[in-house]
Formats: sequence, C-alpha cells, structure tokens
Amino acid sequence: MAEITAQMVKELREKSGAGMLDCKKALTEAGGDPDKAMQLLRERGAAIASKRSSRVAKEGLISIHIAADRRSAGMVELNCESDFVARNDDFKALANKLAVHVAGLADASHVHQSRMDTGETVEDALKGIIGKIGENIVLSRATKVVAGDAGRPAGLLFHYIHPPGKIGVIVEIATSRPELANDPAFEEFARDLAMHVAASAPLCTRREQVPPDILAQEREIYRNQALNEGKPEKIVDKIVEGRVQKFYAESCLLEQPFAKNPDQKVEDYVKQNAAKFGPDVTVSTFVRWKLGETVAAE
Repeated sequence: MAEITAQMVKELREKSGAGMLDCKKALTEAGGDPDKAMQLLRERGAAIASKRSSRVAKEGLISIHIAADRRSAGMVELNCESDFVARNDDFKALANKLAVHVAGLADASHVHQSRMDTGETVEDALKGIIGKIGENIVLSRATKVVAGDAGRPAGLLFHYIHPPGKIGVIVEIATSRPELANDPAFEEFARDLAMHVAASAPLCTRREQVPPDILAQEREIYRNQALNEGKPEKIVDKIVEGRVQKFYAESCLLEQPFAKNPDQKVEDYVKQNAAKFGPDVTVSTFVRWKLGETVAAE
C-alpha cells in the first residue's frame, strides 16, 4: 500500500476543503491515488446531502456581485440550517463565489447544472460543502440582472446588503453617463436608494407598475371597510379612492417618504440628484430579497 504522507493529505485538503482526517481516510481507501480520493470525498458529500435534504434550511446569506462596469449583477440566496453555519467563512466564501458565477452566466435559470471556473457544477460544489460542514445547504434562488434589460433605459447597477446578509437589494439607476459608474458621489446617491428599498420594502417603483389584481383586491378591501364602518354609499367611492392614494404612497418607491429624510419623497430626492448628475437620472427598477421568504412560502 502506498504511503500516505502529510503533504498528500495537505494537498487533498486544499483541493477539497474536507477535514484532515477525512482526507487521510479517503487517500488510504484510494491507495494513495488523489483523484480517486477526491471522488470518494465527493461521493460522501453527496450521501450526506441526501440524508440532510429533508431538513429545513432557513438561515443563510444573500450575496450580490456587481460587474466592474455596473452593467450586470448576480444575486443568490444560499441557505443553511443554523445561523452558526451562516457565519462560517467557507459558507460565506461559497455564497460570494456563487454570486460572481451567476453574474457571468448568460442565463441563470439552470444554475445548478452550470459549471464554475473550477470545472465542477454548482450542484457538486453544494454537495462538497455539505459533506464538509454537515448541514443541509441549499441554493434556493439565483438571478442575473442586466442594466437596460426588458426595454428599460440604459442604466447602472448598485447594491446594498443589510448586515449580516439578511436583506439584499439591487437598484438600477437610469443614466446616459456611463462614467458615473466610478463616481463616489453618484454611488452614495444610489446606495442611499438601495438602503431605502431595504428598509421600506416597496412593492414596485411607480404606481402604474402595481399589478392590476393587487390593486383590485385593495379596492375591494377598502370598499368593504368603508361599508362596515357605516359610511354612506354615496361617499364610499371617494373614501376608497383616498385610501388607494395612501396605498400608492406606502407601496410605490418614488412616492414613499425617503428613509433618510421622511419630510421628502424618494422622487424628490431623485430629482434633487438629477440636477447634479443629469436630467435623465431616475430609478429604473429594483430587486429586493429577504432571507428565507421563499422557504417560508413553500
């Protein structure tokens, strides 16, 4: 039998991320062959993943990567079972690596089967860290955001992650000046908006973007509320319209009171900065994720 040296164990550990004892055991079983040992470690990771798959993973991190030109971004939610693992350096490193990977994909709809720069698939990377950490770890969602996509005006992407990774936001700011991607003052303006979205959880950017079914449901609720309050039928429509306006002010980003200055609407804050950075500056869209919201909905 081939001698299993400390150097062999060290090299396999660096390549696999598995523990020293697991690496030594795999090398022993593989007769010193590092490729076979790596395969054994992966198989064990898959076996552990299978055993753990029924356990609910509601903790974790949201990670975002913005490309250098701010024209594309990757956003992922990586879930685990415990907050302790969510603070693990290997777990955080994988979340960040997956966000970078997603940002580079043409299409993130089949992310689990896509190959990372190491040559392994995302699914294999997940199995590997499950085998190492021993908790169920799930990539619950991943998206790629492209500035100017879906007919939107050309823009730049900025982000904010609320510590320690429980809420993630990407905002797209429309502008015809790509050089603003490297302007610290413009970045501060965009970050303020992303922080506002994180704190205020708007439904959409503008009132015309409110889904018709949601608006119809709100109108029905307000009508029933007014009737139950004993309001005369002839003024119910006026009451409903007033409450719809309040709904817009609470739910639409540009109409919300700005988090850093509640006396000012977000729209006014944007116009104030458009005076500095260009008249075409506005908020195109945003993406806001809260950790565990899709898990809870299942």
